[in-house]
This record gives sequence, C-alpha cells and structure tokens, in this order.
Amino acid sequence: MSHLAQQALPLRPITGLAPEMSDAAAVRGVIAGSREMFEVIVRRYNAQLYRVGMAYLRDHAAAEDAMQNAYLKAFLHLRHFNAQAAFGTWLTRIMINECLMILRRKKRSMMETIDDSEARPGRQLRAMVAPDALANHELKSLLEDAIKTLPRVHRAVYLMREVQELSTKETAQCLSLSPTNVKVILHRAREGLKSQLMKSAAGVELFDYTAVYCDPMTSRVMSAIRSV
Repeated sequence: MSHLAQQALPLRPITGLAPEMSDAAAVRGVIAGSREMFEVIVRRYNAQLYRVGMAYLRDHAAAEDAMQNAYLKAFLHLRHFNAQAAFGTWLTRIMINECLMILRRKKRSMMETIDDSEARPGRQLRAMVAPDALANHELKSLLEDAIKTLPRVHRAVYLMREVQELSTKETAQCLSLSPTNVKVILHRAREGLKSQLMKSAAGVELFDYTAVYCDPMTSRVMSAIRSV
C-alpha cells in the first residue's frame, strides 16, 4: 500500500472521543487531520462489519482479517466518500468487497444460489432438541450454527435485517439488491430455519462482537492507521 500511504492524512492527536458523535462529524474530524477520531467509527461499526464477515466467510479469523482491511481502505479513501449514501452503507460495501476477495483467493464460489442444494437447515433442525429446553447460550450457539448452513445471500440478508436491524432499503443498498429481492430472500431465509427456533431466539444477540474482540480489533486498526 505504499502509493496509498503517500496519500494518508497527517496525524493530529485529540484528547477525547465522543461515542455520541455522528458519522459525518467523525469523518470530518478525520479528514481535518485527527486520525484518532477514526476510533469512533471503528468502535461503532465493529459489530456490524463482523456480522457481515460471518455471513460471507463463516469464520471468525477470516472475518476479522476482512474487517481490518476494510477499515484501513476506508481510512485511506475517506476523502472519496461523497455522503450521497449513508456512511455505514459505504463502509459495509467495502467490507463485502473484502470478503469477496478472500473468497476468491480461496477459490470458493463468489455467489450461492438461493436454492443451493447444500443448504438444508430444516433437515438439521428437525433433529434438534426443542428450543425452550435450551439455555440461552446453547440456543444462541444452535441458531448461529443453523444460520451458517444457509446460502450466503440468505445469511447476509438475515443478519442485516433481523440482527443488525438495517432497513430493507439499507440492506438492498449494501448488497446491491432490489428491495423486493431483499424481502423475498428474507422470507426464504426464515423459512429455511425452524419456525419455533426462530420464535424462541427473539432478542438473542447473534454473532455479537464483545469487548474481548472489539478492543483488540480497535487497537490493531488504530495502530495500522497511525503507521501509514
């Protein structure tokens, strides 16, 4: 990234960070020279990008690699963000591109059809114990494993809409789909999972990105940003 590093923003440390700061304000601060302001963005979007990574890659380490690369690219190209779309959508698109690059490097298929013959979550779930007999952490693990069996586009739509709580429009923009397709895919993703399991899982935080992961990731990203 030597040619990108030459375009990097100057370092101007700040004394405090405001979690309630808007994305636009944080972006303006970084462009103005306060690299440390980028930490606001990293902490705010860690969970969302992690869920995107798990939807595409189904692997914790690979998702974190994609996150770090996505943040660094976003930082280096921050001046190109034109604010016509939401910042979160722009950042999510960068993350998706990173995931696709990882998949290409692994020579895996870039796309999965919604009727992928290998995705049979219903068959697996029928043999599972009733959700109401499980502890929350067991249910969470069970549901995450079931979601991993869905086709990639189903995983992405389900996690963005049901877990991250993005709107249909936002999800469509992130995934380059039409709002109608998002609705259809979400319906099929729900149908692919056992209905009773879904009902019992209401309110369970899926693929959460706790401080155990969030703090080291934030530290790594900020360290990389300070070095360019």
